[in-house]
Amino acid sequence: MKVESFLCAAPNKSVSEDSIVLNEKINVYGVFDGATPLMPFKDESGRNGAYLASNIFKDYFFGLYRNNLSLVEGIMNANRMLREHMEKHKVNQEKYEELWSTCAAIIKIEQDGKISFAQLGDCMIIAEYQNGTIKALTRDTVKDISYRSKAWREEQRKQGVKLPDEEYYQDRTQQLIFNRSLANRENGYTVANGKKEVLNFIQHGQVNISEIKTLLLITDGLFHSKYSIEETFNKIQTIGLQVYSMELEQYEKSNNLRSDDKSGIMIQLM
Repeated sequence: MKVESFLCAAPNKSVSEDSIVLNEKINVYGVFDGATPLMPFKDESGRNGAYLASNIFKDYFFGLYRNNLSLVEGIMNANRMLREHMEKHKVNQEKYEELWSTCAAIIKIEQDGKISFAQLGDCMIIAEYQNGTIKALTRDTVKDISYRSKAWREEQRKQGVKLPDEEYYQDRTQQLIFNRSLANRENGYTVANGKKEVLNFIQHGQVNISEIKTLLLITDGLFHSKYSIEETFNKIQTIGLQVYSMELEQYEKSNNLRSDDKSGIMIQLM
């Protein structure tokens, strides 16, 4: 295997809220994207909930040495640790906007000739097959969440539920607070946030290692506004993660687009 990885913070951040794990002992690789907090929590070292969530997951999967643990079990174990950390810091876990949370994309090369994968949120896993086909193994559940939130509110109002007018949700903070309330719910989005419901929403599966040529794991900071996910894969494969990230950041700056933390892992199976 040839493994290339890259991680950098957005220009406006001092530290990245993304993290990556390269656990070569048991061939587990993953990217994690902490959701930027809506509440101003900082721990004793000045770290926010997004940084803590993604790094709790990174540390858990880096510390794994058991080959017989499934990725779904691993996510649930790390999710429990996340919940325990929030309890220790007296986070109100009844309020979804206060929860620390992280998206995730993880793969594990098994000993039986299979590659297992598991995903939450908008971290993505893209595969290049031996026949040249490029295919996303996962679905971005964060995409269009604000549109789905609005549709959900309209349906609730029809059923007599009292909610503020849509003008209220034009405020970005209120919109985001409402979006967070749809975490791990039907028509919502998936994320590790310490809640047990995440178990029902983890995308996971297996592919045959013999069919796969290359795997790419990325956080949403590497999405390009003009490229499909397959085009993004081709571009990264051609110029590499670091050059692609630098070019994307320059493009975002030139077009006044929001720039996010960027991280990815490309694995070529030789």
